This record gives sequence, structure tokens and C-alpha cells, in this order.
Amino acid sequence: MAYSDILKLKKVEVKQEEKTFIKNLIVGNDIFAIDLFDHLNNLDATSVKLLSEEEITEDNFKLMGPSLIRGEENISIFKELGLVEEAQISSSCFYKDSKFHAFGSRTKPMPLLWGEESYIDNHIQLSPSEILPSLNKEGLLERIKENSYGLRIKEIFRTTPEELIDQAFWKVCLTNGLIIECENLYWGESPSKFLELFKDKKTLSSEFIEFCESTTTPCSLYVHLDLEEKITKEEDQEQTYFFPLSFTHDWGHFIGEICDSESEGYAQTAKFVTFVDKEESTEEDISKKINLLKKNLAKNFDAFDENKSKERVVLRDYSYCPDIDDSSIADGTLNEDHLIFFSFNAPLKQAATKNTTFVDSWMSSKFLARGMAVQAKIK
Repeated sequence: MAYSDILKLKKVEVKQEEKTFIKNLIVGNDIFAIDLFDHLNNLDATSVKLLSEEEITEDNFKLMGPSLIRGEENISIFKELGLVEEAQISSSCFYKDSKFHAFGSRTKPMPLLWGEESYIDNHIQLSPSEILPSLNKEGLLERIKENSYGLRIKEIFRTTPEELIDQAFWKVCLTNGLIIECENLYWGESPSKFLELFKDKKTLSSEFIEFCESTTTPCSLYVHLDLEEKITKEEDQEQTYFFPLSFTHDWGHFIGEICDSESEGYAQTAKFVTFVDKEESTEEDISKKINLLKKNLAKNFDAFDENKSKERVVLRDYSYCPDIDDSSIADGTLNEDHLIFFSFNAPLKQAATKNTTFVDSWMSSKFLARGMAVQAKIK
């Protein structure tokens, strides 16, 4: 079975024909979606709903994979925001010839594929709750569950408001037949996915379409292993490891870190990601990749025992885009009424137009720093 077909395997939905209106609809499944929900909910508890295919659980809304604060420019953004003063800076290494090597050494790694080069940069670790204090609020996830839709989007349309009070600028049609009309659509997934679901593309400017297409990415395969015993030495804690999927073919790497576990009863968590072409990989290929990661861990860390670990595998049909060129986005390109991009793949240019004090140096940010910069300007 092709991976593109695996992604379509969802729970059976009960068909219904119903229309509803909500002022603010948030589409997303990460920490920024939670924080944005809390912000809008505090302004008006009756005006916001969250839409996510994934179940609203603490695990599903955690950051996955290796650290997403990488490179001096991105670390400096967190310093500018007052979120970090001093932090342990960790490096990256790759596995080759039966041992680990530092990037930049005489030994060369296997070719790096899409998105992998960004994980070479030095990085720091911050917990999500250190970055977004709202995540510490008691009962927040329960409140989101009460005001959420766990359904898939079939298509999106732009509409013209017909009511003076409930002004619907967007219509989001779900696969179970439900139609959600909203005034403001907050989009936290990839802009390329918005473009894919938006049906009346001829109404969009060519610049807007070009920007959305530029955020097209492969899929992400995340593998998290909660470990009952520590497998790394203290000095190697939080180092980023690159494990090649093949030494004879350019198949990319599993990239990840082994950090202190946040799960009760476990000592460490191995958090890895690899990027997957949805049109070429099969279910069998994905299973082989996961087993290869475990073999690499067993080969290099004597204390690793698969039987003393808890596995969590997540397949997502998009990845965090490392290269979003905001400088190429012309003024007015993203001025779609009542559509607000946020999270990792959002354009900073749109956020900048809403606040004249925007810091130009943030335009080069990526991953978590980009999401934070956008979030700070939306709220």
C-alpha cells in the first residue's frame, strides 16, 4: 500500500448535512494552535473552535522530533523575546564507518536530502511550556476538547457575508458533510495544504499561489521511543544524531536526539524524524525504516533494549519548511481577507503588516523561532 493511501486511512465518519457558524476557526495540531485557542478564548469564550484531524491529547500536541531551535540567528530570537539567557548549546554528528563524526571533519557524511541540512546547526533545548506559558494552564486541553472538531477537511471556499452579525468570509466543508462558516480562518498547517484544499483557485493571485506552492514539503515520519533506562552518557545528552538509511543509496537519514524523558516512569526519550515521499514509500518501506532506526540504536548504545521501551510513531503529510523566503513576498501578496497563517510554516511577511514594530532580522528565522515570531504578532 502506498504511503499516500496510508494517509487516507481514517476512522469512518458518520455523514451529516449541517451548517454552523463560528467567528474564529483555528486549523492546527501543535503548541501554537493551543496557545492561539487560549488567547482567542480569553477574548470571547463563545467565538472560537479548533479543527484538527488528530485527537486532542497531550501527546498529539507535543513537539516531535529533534530540537527546533537551531542556529545562532534563531537562538538569538528567543533571547530577544526574553525566553532564554544562558542555555546549553549542543552539536550534531553523523554515523559512518562504525562510529560518529562531527560535521566539518575530514570524514564526509552521506548526501543530505531535503530539509536535513538545517539539523546540522547547533541547537538548544527549551520545553514548550517555557516558550508558551499558556500550555501550563490547568484544564486547557479539556476546554479545547469541548470546543473542537476532530474531522477532516474536504474543501475550502471563500464567501461573501450575507449577515450583519455572523459575517462568514470562509466556508470549510468537512468530509462528514458538516459545513463550518467562519469570519476568521486561522491556518496552522502548511500553506501548500491550504492551497490544495481551496477550490476556487482562479480567485487567488498568482503571487499568493506561488508562495503557497513554495511551502510544499515531503511528509514526516516521527519515531519516539520512551526508554526505561538511560542509554547515553551525560556529555552526549541532547546531541543530534544522523543515522543513514543506507550506505549505498542516497536515501537520507533518521535525525534525532536522546533527551531526558517527560513521561512518568521513563528515563529518556529518543526522538527521531525522517522525511518520506508520499508517492513512493509503502507501508512495508516505513516499517523497515523504523526497524533500521532501532538496529542503529542497539548497535551504538549498549543499554538500549527495545523490550524496555514504549514506541510512538506518527505520520504527518507535511514537514516544517526550513526555507521560507519572506523577502520575496511582495507587499499585498498575502492580503486575503480574514485568513491568518500561523505556526511553523507561516509567512512572517503577513504578521509584519499587522505590527509596524516588527523586527526585520526575524525574517531569516525558521522552525520554532518563526512560529514564535508569527505568534507574537498575531496576539
